[in-house]
Amino acid sequence: MTSLSLPQTNAMAVGKLLLGIGVLLLTHAALSAVQHRSFLKLTDDDYTGLPTDISMECLLGGLLSTLGVVWLMGVFKDIRLTTELNSRTLEIEGNKQNFMTFNHRGRIVHQFVSKSL
Repeated sequence: MTSLSLPQTNAMAVGKLLLGIGVLLLTHAALSAVQHRSFLKLTDDDYTGLPTDISMECLLGGLLSTLGVVWLMGVFKDIRLTTELNSRTLEIEGNKQNFMTFNHRGRIVHQFVSKSL
């Protein structure tokens, strides 16, 4: 369930919109960073870091992309499995075919025990 409790179709539309805006902001920030580096090379200035507006644009784009993906994914399942595990018995859980072995040493031991008796 989303935090704003929007209907499912509206939440997916909001998620797609936020994801699209976030990806566009991240792409624009990357292009701005490349342009800033090329400008510094042309003017022979030292690189001291990205300008604040590009850094803030990266953070905002990452945040919007993250929110968009979370909203786009829809309803999350509960972490606690107590509701599903309460209906299962131990016999169902312990009876796995992977643990059944019919070709084991008990057959040979039985032959030795029956010969000795």
